[in-house]
Amino acid sequence: MQDVPMKRYTSMKVGGPVKYLIYPLDESDLIAALTHLKQEGIRYRFFGNGTNVIVDDRGINEAVIRITRMVHTRHRATENGAYVDVAGGVSLRTFILHESEKGLSGLEKLYWIPGTIGGAIKMNAGSFGSTISDTLEAIRIINGQGIVKTVPKNELLFGYRTSSVHTSECVVSARFYLTARDKKAIQKDMAYVYGERKKRHPMEFPSSGSIFKQVHGTPAWKFIEQAGLKGYQIGGAQVSQKHANFIINRGYATAQDIKRLIDTIKKEVFEKLGVTLHEEVELWGFDG
Repeated sequence: MQDVPMKRYTSMKVGGPVKYLIYPLDESDLIAALTHLKQEGIRYRFFGNGTNVIVDDRGINEAVIRITRMVHTRHRATENGAYVDVAGGVSLRTFILHESEKGLSGLEKLYWIPGTIGGAIKMNAGSFGSTISDTLEAIRIINGQGIVKTVPKNELLFGYRTSSVHTSECVVSARFYLTARDKKAIQKDMAYVYGERKKRHPMEFPSSGSIFKQVHGTPAWKFIEQAGLKGYQIGGAQVSQKHANFIINRGYATAQDIKRLIDTIKKEVFEKLGVTLHEEVELWGFDG
């Protein structure tokens, strides 16, 4: 597809067009696409469910590769659980739900985190004291040269909302080890996680989840509240009244509204509290 407006595909519901939107159907298709883009000198980015990306209103003159049509899940049972291979483009939320139905545990505290398996691994997504890397065994990645390799967990580095997987690399698939547990107990934990998210997060509005990372273990929302910015609004973008580390789209926000609000928050928090905030979301195309 050509000249595709990204507001259709991002959870914030903003963003201008990208030059091409490519959906490979399998690994060989992905390699072929990368080879063609390289031959034509076209820059590209990998894109999952768009839950952690804000694209400028002007769009970007690049190709976007979306692997959400590359889907598979394979199980190898063990005495106490199973090794599970899953495609990087699979929805994390859907994966957790399906594994819970099989009585396989280890990821339920991440339930309702939006995005794909691959995106979650790249940023080491986590919640309620768990991260996706806790149960990870290995990943299969493809780099910018179209080379595919399997990387075991002990060769990867994970930190708070970060990993050693480069932005130019695509997580084609991942292997987890999940343990056997009573299905009802798993789903009870998932229901609790969902309930807490619903209470704390502004799920009724488009957003990109948490905008800023923690600062030395302190949640960013505390600094934003202390700076008096809860409810602050620029255009159609507003700091959520429910959770100050969420920026919501009131229904008429532009990407520039959101970027200006992000910049304002960073400036006010630094000037009032001496704290530097760093984005957890990715900003595409705002650098000119």
